[in-house]
Amino acid sequence: MLTSRLNRRQMKGWPVRIGGPVMALLTLALPGCGTADYVTGSQASVLLIIAAINDGAQLDSDVRNGEFSTFICENEVPVAVAVRNKNPNAPAPSVSGAVILNRYDIRYFRSDGRSTEGVDVPFNVSGTLTMAVDVAESGTVDIPIEVVRRQAKLEPPLSNIQQAQILTVQAEITVYGKTVSGDTVSDSGLLQIDFADFGDTDTQCPSN
Repeated sequence: MLTSRLNRRQMKGWPVRIGGPVMALLTLALPGCGTADYVTGSQASVLLIIAAINDGAQLDSDVRNGEFSTFICENEVPVAVAVRNKNPNAPAPSVSGAVILNRYDIRYFRSDGRSTEGVDVPFNVSGTLTMAVDVAESGTVDIPIEVVRRQAKLEPPLSNIQQAQILTVQAEITVYGKTVSGDTVSDSGLLQIDFADFGDTDTQCPSN
C-alpha cells in the first residue's frame, strides 16, 4: 500500500515526504548503519591487532639448505601484535582487558586461484601459543610464529621445486586469544612467501 501511494503521488508531481514510523522502519532496515564491524564482531572491550608480519617484508624460504641441499630448515617470523581499547575515551588499561594468546592458524593460497592443499600450496597448519599481551596506548609485542614447517618442505608442492623454479604464495596468519575476563579476540594478516632452492652454503639452520 505504501509503495502504490508513493507512486501515485510521484506521478502527480506531489512532493514525497517520509517521516515518523515509516522513517524508523527504514532506518532499522539498514543493517550495521553507523556501527563499525569491530564493535559488533566481539564482546571484548579491546581489540587484538596484528600490526606487522616479518617487519613488513616478504619471506624467501629455501626448500633445501646446505651447499649440496643436505638438510631442511623451518621458517619462523616475528608477528607484531598490540591490544588496544575499543573506546578511545576508556579509562586507563586494566588487567581484565589483557589478552592471553592461545593459538594461530595459517592458510596458504595463490593469487592465480590455484590453491589446492598438497598440490598447489602447502597444507594449512595450526599451532598453539601461550603469551600475555597487556592493553597499551602505543607499541607492539613480537611473537615468533613458525610460518613454514620442515614437514611442508618434504611434501608437494615444495618438495617438487627444482633449481630455478620459484613458487610464490600468500600466508594468511590468524592469531586468537582471550581477555582475562573471558572474551575471545582475533586478528589476521598476510605474508608473501617465495619458495625456491636458493643454493645457499649454510652448514646449519639459522638461529631464530
